[in-house]
Formats: sequence, C-alpha cells, structure tokens
Amino acid sequence: MNCKFITILLGFLSCMLFLVGTVYAAQASESNIRVGIWSNQRNILVSADVDYEIVNVDKNQTLGRFSANEKATIAYNGNGFILNGKKIDGVRLSLLKLKKDDAYSIEVNKKKYRGDINIHITNGKSGMTVVNILSVEKYLYGVIAKEISPSWSLEAVKAQAVAARTYAFYSRNKHQSDGYDVCATTDCQVYGGREGEVLRGIKAVDDTAGQVILYKGKLIPAYFHSSSGGYTENSENIWGTYLPYLRGVVDYDQGSPHYNWEKQLTPNELGELLSKAGYNVGTIKAIGISPLAAQPIDTPDRGVSGRVKMIRFIGTNGSIQLTGEKLRTILSLKSSLFDVHIMLPVQKSIEFEISDGIGNVGNKKVEINLPSTNEKGYFTDKEDIHRISGRSNEIISISGFGWGHGIGLSQWGAKAMAEKGPQDDPTYFKEILKHYYQGVEVKKLPKGV
Repeated sequence: MNCKFITILLGFLSCMLFLVGTVYAAQASESNIRVGIWSNQRNILVSADVDYEIVNVDKNQTLGRFSANEKATIAYNGNGFILNGKKIDGVRLSLLKLKKDDAYSIEVNKKKYRGDINIHITNGKSGMTVVNILSVEKYLYGVIAKEISPSWSLEAVKAQAVAARTYAFYSRNKHQSDGYDVCATTDCQVYGGREGEVLRGIKAVDDTAGQVILYKGKLIPAYFHSSSGGYTENSENIWGTYLPYLRGVVDYDQGSPHYNWEKQLTPNELGELLSKAGYNVGTIKAIGISPLAAQPIDTPDRGVSGRVKMIRFIGTNGSIQLTGEKLRTILSLKSSLFDVHIMLPVQKSIEFEISDGIGNVGNKKVEINLPSTNEKGYFTDKEDIHRISGRSNEIISISGFGWGHGIGLSQWGAKAMAEKGPQDDPTYFKEILKHYYQGVEVKKLPKGV
C-alpha cells in the first residue's frame, strides 16, 4: 500500500517537474510574444493580485508561493539571484499566476502586466532582464494608446492596430540575443503593460483580431510615424533598402501640429554641434543642398518627398557630407524634410531726433515690423550653395515639415482619411493601410507565415 502510494506520488512529482521545465517552451508558442520590459536591473519588486509562485527554471524548482498582493524582492549581486535575502542557484526565474485568469495581473516595479514574467541575467551586463510573455493580441492592448490617440476616428486606430500587429509578428526575435522578441520602447513599439490599456484601443485590436499586412503572402515591416509633412518617402532614400510596398505617396497630415516647423541656429552654434558629433569642419562657409520643390522630387540629394538624402558642409578645415537622418539626429530636428536659408535679421526699430516749433529736441523710436532678408551668395553660385558671409547677426534657418522618418503609415494622415472616409464602413481601415503600404493585402495571418 505504502509502496504503491509512493510510486504514485513520485510519478505525480515527475509530471509536475516536467511541466515546470517546459514553462519557457510553452511561453514561446506561436501566439505569444516576449517583451523585454526592464533591462540590467539590480533589484526588482514583484507581486500579483492573485496567488503566485516564483520558479527556478534551471532546477525545475518552486522557490516560493505567495499570496495575492504579497510582495517579493529579487536582486542580482553579480553572481546570482537573491530572493527575499536568500541566494538562488540559477540564472532563470519565472513568475506564474496560480489562477490562469486574464483578469489578474503580475506586478513588476509597481506596474501591472498580463501574462507571465520571466527573469534572466542581462546578456553581457551585471543585472537582470525582465520579460513579459503574453499573447500578441493582449500585448497590442498595451501598445495602441502609447502609439496613437485612441480618441481619433476608430478606422484610424484600427489601421494602427493592424500595423502594430504586423510589426510585432515581423519583429519576432529582433532582440533574440537579449532573450526576448521586442522591447517596450520606440526602438520597437512603445508598450505600457496593463496600465497602458484604454477601451477604444482594446476595441480597435478586437475589431481587427488576427489581421495583418502581407505583400505577396509575406509579412512586412509595417513602419509608421507621426506626420510625413505632406508626402511619405521611399524606403531606400532613408534606410538604403528598396522595399516595393514602402513607396512615397501623398499624405493628408496638414492638420498635424508638426506639419511645419522651424529651427534657427547661428553658424557658430551649427559648427559646435557638428564638432561635438565628431565633424570638425572649422568655421562654416557654405551649406550645399538643393532647394525644396513640389513633390514628387527628382534630385540627387533629396528623396521623392524632398527628404534630405545628402547635405554638404564646407568649412575652413574642409568639407563633409552627411545624410539627412544623421543631421536630424545631430541637430534634434523633427524630420529630414527641410529647406535651408541663410537669413539676415533686419533692424527691429529706428530712432531719430525730432524737434518742435519752439526748439525743444527729443528722440523718437519707431518699431519696424519687417521679415528677415534671405541672403544671396555670389552671382556665380549654383542654387544648391547657401553661402555664409560671416556677418555677426547671420542666422541659419531650417524650415521643415512633418515629424518622424516618413516611411509607411502616417498617423495624422490616417486620421484625416478616416474622418473624410465613409463613416458607416467598418473595413475602411484597410483602404487607409493600402494607401500607405503599396500593393499589399490586409487579411488574417495565415498559418506558417
């Protein structure tokens, strides 16, 4: 009797250990995604609003069971994990809810997440990486409101949901070397966990459940941005790679607060920023970039939208050539769609002496409301040369359009299309997507893709 009981017990325990050991494999199932939410952490505070357990994956060992809202501290001391002050022999941990009910959340550093949590040593560093494992659809719940205003017309939010879903599936294993698929920042898609969810964002995800963007049957990298400035760009003109579905098209983002913008610098300020970035051209004497014209544009130094592909800076120490995206980073510009003008501010006021009929003399100041003048270079200069004269009050004016890289879906353009499109068509989001991604299909994700 005892032997039989012990045999049954051992069999049960073996089964449980097997199940625990397959936690990571199960979490990597086709419908799930691994999101890196924290990296290189020395201490984290965890909890859940339901009973939960912490498992040492390397030893198939439950380290502790905790009641709902009971907190546990996990630290890394450079050699291994420490759970509530006790050293753990292992390099991978899992936090598992004891009730697999999506109504409950796991909490990490006071932020709530659906699904499960894995913790491992950060690759190449002395800290912990925290990974949230959950279904792609539930992951999107925490993305939409972080990437687009959920209060906009629903068809625009649905278009964003499909683009975000496509990008998520396409980007699986993007951070494989870090032990997860995608990060939670703008390097991938901004993800806010449960606290990033809003009802209209959830509705947009649910209304488009499983739908993705395909080109010739394959997922595409569904890039998106805030506002293109009137025209999106061909992929090769920004990132060097030709993608047939990422073509420049007319945009409808004129309602964006970032549709046009301006940044002004003195020649000295520009020179200092270039030098700080490692480009010491000395005193800047001229800037080489063709003038911005109506789209579509066909000049060697600009893309089809007018985004700068190459710009030259000529100085006393020589000359350099930079990409528009590189200059955008150096100068913190909103986009690489801009024009350059050398301006000379006019005198703001004039003061002159006046007298009355009995000999009293005084001064009068008159304000002058005239725009700055656009400086011209030498008569022999080509139109793509913007020469700097060296006058003390000279200004370099960078007048630009849009916000972001300008590739793929324009969120403000999608908003305008949704507002002007048919208000009784729940599939209009597909037309929005087909405008910004050329030659694509929008359909349920086929198996095996």
